[in-house]
Amino acid sequence: MTGKLAIVTPAKNEAKNIPKLVGSLAGQTKRPDLWIFINDGSTDNTVEVLEEEIKKYSKAFEHTSIQISNYEDEDQSYALGPKYSRIIKFGLTKLLSYEKEFKFEYVGILDSDVFPEKVYYEQLLKKFEYNPKLGIASASKQQEDYGNEIITSYVNKSFAPSGFRVWRRACLDQTDYSISISQDSVSAARAIMLGWKVQSFPELEVSLRQRGAKFGFEYYGKSAYMRHVPYLYVLAGAARMFLLGKKDDARQYINGYKKSAKNNIDRIEDPLAIKYFKNRFFYKLLGK
Repeated sequence: MTGKLAIVTPAKNEAKNIPKLVGSLAGQTKRPDLWIFINDGSTDNTVEVLEEEIKKYSKAFEHTSIQISNYEDEDQSYALGPKYSRIIKFGLTKLLSYEKEFKFEYVGILDSDVFPEKVYYEQLLKKFEYNPKLGIASASKQQEDYGNEIITSYVNKSFAPSGFRVWRRACLDQTDYSISISQDSVSAARAIMLGWKVQSFPELEVSLRQRGAKFGFEYYGKSAYMRHVPYLYVLAGAARMFLLGKKDDARQYINGYKKSAKNNIDRIEDPLAIKYFKNRFFYKLLGK
């Protein structure tokens, strides 16, 4: 396995999660060659804890270049939506500035509250090597920490969430990374429409904080509306949450979609992505 891997991690007030994050990366059987850590205006000691933890694992990171950058944004909220994509875009731009030093073939995002199993990156890169059309990939199995219990869930096999995805560099170059709400969905849709495979793998897993813990699932309903997802698909997604015992999440998800439709909020404008979202069911039948 010769391809170099670069990872971008955005973080805001994540001091509590940093030790587990650093330990998770240090324990990987394939560690990144370049790790760009973006501090999004943290008011706690996120950066100090990060630096301390990196020192603890200095031997593990002997061949990893770790760069810490501060990001400033007028929007001081937590980072979903367009702000999240601005932070990632900032990180990707930083990453590209090291291109002469690191000829990386793979680019990943790892959110600061996501902790991949130790073979995660080794196995993902093998998936890319096996299938030259695989453009974006991730684990499918998620162990979500709800505080009083751990709930296992699976990502749709034709999607790869932003917080723990990896791109083939050629796919990222072709599809670009633009500023948008639900940029993970937009970039996945663009990749599929341009002939790349997007896939999550059920044999790979990550542990993570409960999805929507900071933002509420109304946000995800809003996101679905902004992506032109038909209401029938939203109801199907809510029904799946309900069956998994996530009743409040299901209600919030539907409410977020309905409120957004009622208020006629702006929606994404990417023609390729819109075409995919509106016809997603038929593309799935075609195996896309």
